[in-house]
Amino acid sequence: MFRQLKKPLKPGVLKMRRQEEQLARLQPAPEVLAQPLTPDLETNLRRFKELFGEASDLVTREFCLGTRQEIRVVLIFIDGLVDKGAVSEAVLKPFFFRSLGEDRSKILPGNAFEFIRNHLVTAADVKEADHLGDVLDLVLAGNLTLFIEGSEKALLLDTKGWKDRAVSEPEAECFIRGPRDGFIETLRTNTALVRRRIKTPRLRCKTYPVGRLTKTDVCVMYVDGLANPATVEEVARRIQAIDTDGILESGYIEDFIKDNYRTPFVLTDRTERPDKVAGALLEGRVAILVDGTPFALVVPAFFSGFLQSAEDYYEGMEFIRPFRWAALLLALTLPSLYVALTSFHQEMIPSSLALSIAAGREGVPFPASVEAFMMEATFDFLREAGIRMPRPVGQAVGIVGAIVLGEAAVTAGVVSPFMVIVVALTAIVSFLIPNFSASLAIRILRYPLLFLAGAFGLVGVAWGLMFLLLHLTSLRSFGVPYFYPLAPAVPGDWGDVFIRVPWWAMERRPRLLRAPDPIRQAPEQRPEPPPVRPRRGPGADREGAQ
Repeated sequence: MFRQLKKPLKPGVLKMRRQEEQLARLQPAPEVLAQPLTPDLETNLRRFKELFGEASDLVTREFCLGTRQEIRVVLIFIDGLVDKGAVSEAVLKPFFFRSLGEDRSKILPGNAFEFIRNHLVTAADVKEADHLGDVLDLVLAGNLTLFIEGSEKALLLDTKGWKDRAVSEPEAECFIRGPRDGFIETLRTNTALVRRRIKTPRLRCKTYPVGRLTKTDVCVMYVDGLANPATVEEVARRIQAIDTDGILESGYIEDFIKDNYRTPFVLTDRTERPDKVAGALLEGRVAILVDGTPFALVVPAFFSGFLQSAEDYYEGMEFIRPFRWAALLLALTLPSLYVALTSFHQEMIPSSLALSIAAGREGVPFPASVEAFMMEATFDFLREAGIRMPRPVGQAVGIVGAIVLGEAAVTAGVVSPFMVIVVALTAIVSFLIPNFSASLAIRILRYPLLFLAGAFGLVGVAWGLMFLLLHLTSLRSFGVPYFYPLAPAVPGDWGDVFIRVPWWAMERRPRLLRAPDPIRQAPEQRPEPPPVRPRRGPGADREGAQ
């Protein structure tokens, strides 16, 4: 008989086995974490220390209780993750003061665990664990652990107290009128900022640990009865399906849960403002908050929402939206239109202006398309350099660099003065787009439009815009059309797209969100002036008296 040869493994299976082997080397064995705690204190302490090795930030403190000091207790926590003042107040002081005198005679080996839990520890949140893996997870989350001699359970006290940043005004979303507080890197502070604004028990907050090594808390917030249950379930399913080593920022979550990654547009709304998250939750959307980052994600997202600002609803600027839509079109098409008109359609330019443009381009060695590419790339380089450098230096680099380079390029005859004006105007109108992510997508799309304009003129620009519209209408954000309410067209929801109608006119929530309660407020709340009373003449009183 021929010896049966082993078939080579497929690349996908081989890659999966390598990942499993790597994970086994990085994490403790499952059988170790599944071990139950034993009544022997030394065994529990030895197993726990073996998981951490020689970690210098693992703090252990042993002391004795009972009538004859026969009950040993070991206190364990990670330095830097707990509040040492809370440890002293919740554990050490009660143990060393309340266990004296009368209470001391009541602490016996048979009831030590229950007596300590019910009469000694004063922490607000006390949990129990009977497996090594559960204890490990809670200690790494900032809890304090008590191992008690003779008990098969451990007490875990919530004494979290790491250093965090104070609540301050968001730097990326600054407004003239509106709240000044913003999210920070602590998850519970962020959820509290949202609950301050939505004071209802229907506000749900479900937390999922994500990441094999980081076990980052990812919180899904929604208002029960307003958010579509199918959307909530889909968000939870996508988050729970994430299997990776670590989550360090909400951008990690965004890449795992968005519907389409082959697009320059962001399919989740990002914000660091609690008031914006609260407004989205009241519309029936879902917010995703990640521990360790001040940026929250809001889903589903709409393209029209990137041209909306929270200040629109505070300042009463109903008619500012058309300027933003015009700025969007100019930021996208202005350089390509200039290239198309000067290269292919000179007859569409007024004669005097065409002569001025021709005079400015005299001596320029590059065609208009190459000239536009050079200037756009230069301005993008300056903008990125200004963002990445320290703020005082970055502002100087952005402003001075643009002026110096533009003037030097025109003087050297590399570009024309009109091209500098067009690129500068494009950069200015792009700042009118409130959302930075949407502005970045527009900056990326300018380059293919420039190529089409340089190759085919206005016909190429029209093709590019048509394909862009088709792409936008094909996108989905958690099943909801991204270009809603323009495609599909829902005229009833246009009151918050091109203009912002008054609050009393926005009676319904967005229809395609399919909120169980679609009515936002009571109808017919339009304010009316008081009725005008008829004026009485000079002799009206005398006539009435007669």
